[in-house]
Amino acid sequence: MTETHQLPRQIPALQELHGLLRQYYERFSIDEKTAFCLDLAAEEIFTNMVRHNESDSSTISMEVDFSESRIRLRWVDHGVTPFDPKALPAVDVTRPMEERTPGGLGLHLVKSVVDQVSYVYEDGDMHVEVVKEVGA
Repeated sequence: MTETHQLPRQIPALQELHGLLRQYYERFSIDEKTAFCLDLAAEEIFTNMVRHNESDSSTISMEVDFSESRIRLRWVDHGVTPFDPKALPAVDVTRPMEERTPGGLGLHLVKSVVDQVSYVYEDGDMHVEVVKEVGA
């Protein structure tokens, strides 16, 4: 089952985003651990798109795809300049905070709580997808 939602390009839309996800969690009996991981990933990706992408669109698309074995969340940010989050250097979480360069920790967290993260830039649109195995 796949559904697409249009979210306003603004931080207060996080409430709507989390409300939509809660409906899916209830409908598909998603456990709290999986829900926490998806909430963290969704908030980080959406917030980064709103704060860091220059866009000529007032919305960000969020596609939700649930199956028995996995959940896929995919965001499309329309009319943005290219930025490849995979090009960022890996965050060295073993270094003391005062020695770290700001940035990248959110993506590091997302990668640590989901099973797959992918990024594609195509025709002016940024596509970011996360996949989480159910119960993993």
